Amino acid sequence: MEFAIDLQVGGWVVLIVAALVFGLLAQFVGQTRTGFEWLIDAIAFGVGALVVSEFIVELRAVEPMFEGLALVPALIGGLVLGVIVELATRFLTGGTYTGRPVSV
Repeated sequence: MEFAIDLQVGGWVVLIVAALVFGLLAQFVGQTRTGFEWLIDAIAFGVGALVVSEFIVELRAVEPMFEGLALVPALIGGLVLGVIVELATRFLTGGTYTGRPVSV
């Protein structure tokens, strides 16, 4: 089994921009308690997208491909891991999605 990342520069750019957009969108939804939550979410999205696109070899055949990045599997993998990490960081730091404090 070969472990190789076959992304070209354009694929890396799309992956990084998509991760940053996800992180910034997550930061503006609800009320956050930290100023760096977007960064954690963006990293999680990027890792999820990279792992699914590059290391699950069977999904490389799923079209469309752009510069070595399987777009649909990368989007799904990024969203799954990104949303899980977003939910965890939001609630562990005391943030809410409603904009008002949640009673405990």
